Amino acid sequence: MTSLRIVIGVLIAAAVGVALVPLAVLVDLHDGGTGWGLCHQGLNGCRNSYFAGFELFAGVAVALAAILAVIHLCVRLLRRLEMHATDRTTERGPVP
Repeated sequence: MTSLRIVIGVLIAAAVGVALVPLAVLVDLHDGGTGWGLCHQGLNGCRNSYFAGFELFAGVAVALAAILAVIHLCVRLLRRLEMHATDRTTERGPVP
């Protein structure tokens, strides 16, 4: 059960990391970078389609949805395992 809790913690950290990607892109653009390839000449020479921001948003949303779905499944599995462990200890009765 401990390993499942570690997996859940790693998945939560991954979700936070994915959620911070747009912020990192904006900070990179602000500092004169390419926005991780979004604007090749920097912000002043950026000539992207109207859908470039939406594509980034859609990618982040799909990645977050997938990670959150896996977190949900792991939490349900953890609850089920804990419930079965509790049932087994109550069936044995008190330890003398």
